[in-house]
Amino acid sequence: MGRPREFNEDRVIAATREAFWSRGVSATSVADISDATGLSVGSIYKAFSSKTELCHRTLDDYLTRGQKRLKSLFADAPTPVDALETWVEQVAAQAGDDSPTGGCYAVFCAAELAETDPAVRALLKAHDRAILGYLADALRDGEFACEPHSGARLLYTTVNGLMIEARKGIGVDEARATLSLALDGLR
Repeated sequence: MGRPREFNEDRVIAATREAFWSRGVSATSVADISDATGLSVGSIYKAFSSKTELCHRTLDDYLTRGQKRLKSLFADAPTPVDALETWVEQVAAQAGDDSPTGGCYAVFCAAELAETDPAVRALLKAHDRAILGYLADALRDGEFACEPHSGARLLYTTVNGLMIEARKGIGVDEARATLSLALDGLR
């Protein structure tokens, strides 16, 4: 019987994600992860087998949490339009965050890793299908004149572009105006 883990896995995943997000996955060494988490390099390899596996875990955790929040938002909003407008406001705030971990970790990983890491690409594609489904369902509301799947793709592509802009310092007001224009164009 092995020794029980003496660390909180959720905290390690979160600290590692912040290290990857602020430095870049490729530029973050296992020693950097050790510094960020307080775990020894040996413990990191024992618990997660590789930096790549740890990267996949950080991304999967981020995507899972994001989908849960979005599902809850769309389930709890009085109307689909209210859900979309609340989501747009949340995205604008996220895009306007100028911290080292501003923007969206998923978009950050897509830009750095999706072309070369099939597991990252698969996680992102599954996530995109889920998000596009929520958006298309909301766009079926009578207030929107667009074809739901195309409208969802347009809105989501705009969001992803703003998350790239977030890394360059777009402000929340500019992000909000861009998203409002995109949403209004679907009406």
